[in-house]
Amino acid sequence: MTEMAFIPRFVILIVEDEAERPDDGLPWIAPAYYAFRDMGVEVAIATPLGGPPLLATLRATPDESPAVERFKADRNARDELADTLSLDQIVVEDFDAAFCIGFSGQIWADEDRVVATFVRAFLSAGKPVALVPGRYSLVAPEGAGAGLLILGDSEASPLHAARALIHLVGEMRSAP
Repeated sequence: MTEMAFIPRFVILIVEDEAERPDDGLPWIAPAYYAFRDMGVEVAIATPLGGPPLLATLRATPDESPAVERFKADRNARDELADTLSLDQIVVEDFDAAFCIGFSGQIWADEDRVVATFVRAFLSAGKPVALVPGRYSLVAPEGAGAGLLILGDSEASPLHAARALIHLVGEMRSAP
């Protein structure tokens, strides 16, 4: 693996607390969380209202990935997930990128959705955003500003999107 000249000081991992598929939670969260942490990235976890997201049980299940097993054994990670920030506590300027897990719906048309407004704020500020899974998102080019939107909906998407954000933010910071 190549070493980056810059590692983002902050990356926010947003966990949708109204997810239609709560069983997907930890298998989607854990790989991205550790991709960020293992690269030295500071991660703040937020949900729209703060507090713990709606997830299936944290009990062991068959065929768990190593990242999920690691997350379940990591007291600090579990504590962060149990006590998330609310989106109104987040200042876009304090973060280099947003990583959204569980977002569904319209990004630009629905003014009442706090997550959509949050995503638009990052994009308008020229900051990259990853939406995983992105299959239910209605994406249109209007309002994206100078940001970059990464969408994914496979088992490997969280890890690939997390790595892409880390490298992209590093390149953006080192550009003249």
